[in-house]
Amino acid sequence: MTDLQHLSWGPPPFQPPAVPPSATSALPSPTYAPSPPPTIVHSRRAGRSNVLGWVAVSLCLVLLAVAIAQSVFLLRLSERADRQASALRATNTELDRTRSDLDAMSKRIAGVDDRTKGTLNSAAVARKILPSVFRVRAGDVTGTAFAFGPASGGGTLLVTNFHVVRGAVRSGSRQVTIERTSERHTARIVKMDERRDIAVLQVAKVIPPLTPAKAAVQPGQPVVVVGAPLGLADSVTTGVVSAVRSDVPGIDSRVIQFDAAISPGNSGGPVSNADGQVVGVAQAKIVREDADGLALAIPISEVCDGLVDC
Repeated sequence: MTDLQHLSWGPPPFQPPAVPPSATSALPSPTYAPSPPPTIVHSRRAGRSNVLGWVAVSLCLVLLAVAIAQSVFLLRLSERADRQASALRATNTELDRTRSDLDAMSKRIAGVDDRTKGTLNSAAVARKILPSVFRVRAGDVTGTAFAFGPASGGGTLLVTNFHVVRGAVRSGSRQVTIERTSERHTARIVKMDERRDIAVLQVAKVIPPLTPAKAAVQPGQPVVVVGAPLGLADSVTTGVVSAVRSDVPGIDSRVIQFDAAISPGNSGGPVSNADGQVVGVAQAKIVREDADGLALAIPISEVCDGLVDC
């Protein structure tokens, strides 16, 4: 085999000089200075992250505190609502009990009204009637008249007996005088029915009218009579209805018989029931030595039949 030859041209490769072993051992050992401690450098990004973390923790704590406070508030509000609901239920129960008591009381009052219906309170009836009742003077005759029916021509109509104004009519006069306390008015006779013994007067003064009874009069029913017996105005007597009859001698019409005391001057006055409604017009009484309490009145229906609108 042949040796290989390098085909590159140039000086021969560098060869370090050989160092004798003694020379190697004579070199000094290298020394190293101590390294300084590392310096910690906090970056700006790391500091910002820490602040944000504390803010987040603080916000969570605040939200937790708010949630706890709201829970406590809602709990107290719920307790208050429960107390109010309980109080409302108690109030409703009390109201129901009160309504029940009122219903029971109303029923008792209704029962009392039914039992006392028609019971006479003469003082109350008299107070209601008296302002509408007047004494009538027709020449030498004195009687009674009472306001009745709707107002006519801005004035008032009054009812009395024909026999009270008979003398004035026959003398050709149609005027009479009505009086009460200090009042005195001239009245004109506007309607007459001699057969039924009824006359209707009219005055310019407005006087509260009495009203007719709603139900037919019954025997045993209490009555109040107001009039001017012997000229004594505003006299009040009481009694009961004895009968309603058509067989009284000398009278050819139906009459109400009652036992309240009347005298001359009561003619034409109202006979009223316990409600202050007119049931009749006092007309006459039967006078005998062996009889008493036989007074008669014209039923108010006769007045409403063609003489006064009722």
